[in-house]
Amino acid sequence: MNDMNDVAHPDVFQALQRLDRSGLPKYQRLAQALVEGMRNGHWRPGDRLPTEESLVEMTLYSLGTVQRALRELADQRLVVRQHGLGSFVAEPARELPDPWHLRFVDDDGRTILPIFSRALSRSAVHGGGEWSRHLGPNAQVMRLDRIITVNDEFRIFSRFYGDRQLLRQMWEMPLDSLHGANFRQVIVDHCHLPITDITRLVTQTSFDDEVAERAGVEAGTDGLRLQAIGRAGRDTGVYYQEFFIPPTRRPLQFAAHASQDA
Repeated sequence: MNDMNDVAHPDVFQALQRLDRSGLPKYQRLAQALVEGMRNGHWRPGDRLPTEESLVEMTLYSLGTVQRALRELADQRLVVRQHGLGSFVAEPARELPDPWHLRFVDDDGRTILPIFSRALSRSAVHGGGEWSRHLGPNAQVMRLDRIITVNDEFRIFSRFYGDRQLLRQMWEMPLDSLHGANFRQVIVDHCHLPITDITRLVTQTSFDDEVAERAGVEAGTDGLRLQAIGRAGRDTGVYYQEFFIPPTRRPLQFAAHASQDA
């Protein structure tokens, strides 16, 4: 007998039965159908999704296709997979207040589109890199990865680097408390450091496999790489960030002051 969560609403997988002209692989079509079910409220945060075997029966897709779709959603942090228990809908990303670096403008030319962020991972970085020029060679560097969704239209992959001694509170606080967090406000309120100067650099780049997967586009896609360097005073580098922005028609507006940096 099936678990109640294994009983799908008849509309959830209806689109999968239609002739498909999108050219998307089956696992991506299934992932999209599951996401649509979440958005429509059929599965809510904390709900268990149907088992892999049930999804095979419901969709007539192969087990490999089902497993790949669930891995895709887990990689996007939309689903949490627990060994022996199943796959569960993750808590939603939280809206990021007062965006500074990622101010995309709506069609009216004035309204800033809402953005939602989810912290993916946080780790210590060993060895040097682009961040070393800004944080200094002796910094004990942490890397914090985020997915940032712009108005449910497209995803941006972000890497944040900072000295985990200088930003000890960001290194130690629960990762889920950084969902939707304005990083400047966290640095000011919890680490007691003012951000007095910001430098931005924008270049065109070809997305590698990791960036493309996180942004939900094909590897090799050309997009923008926005680098943001925050300082406290002239000589103290506080953070180095990279934002990988896929192709979009939305204009990106740069704010004039550092007082709202996110």
